[in-house]
Amino acid sequence: MAAVVLLLPWPLNYLPVWLLLLSLVVLDCVRSQRRINARHGEIKLLDNSQLHWLGRDWLILGTPWMSRAGMLLRLRDTTTARRHLLWVASDSVDQGEWRDLRRVLAEQKYQPPH
Repeated sequence: MAAVVLLLPWPLNYLPVWLLLLSLVVLDCVRSQRRINARHGEIKLLDNSQLHWLGRDWLILGTPWMSRAGMLLRLRDTTTARRHLLWVASDSVDQGEWRDLRRVLAEQKYQPPH
């Protein structure tokens, strides 16, 4: 939506407003990419509804929400109790591994989120 608004013809006297809006859109894109890169990493599924990600062990809270596009995991750090939502995109995993991951996660029993 922001790109459509910025691509519309603007009067010349609105150039400072247009530049400000363009800067905000670019900064938001950069910030979003940094957040994605900070959460990028290998996930190892452990026993008892736990996984290892970003050098920490996480407990999976509740049943993961799954769709064809991906799955949303509610996690709690086992050492600090910090909570985190993790979206695992299906296109970031090999197709066979994706099927196996969905099957394993669907069969596990999870702690209810408190």
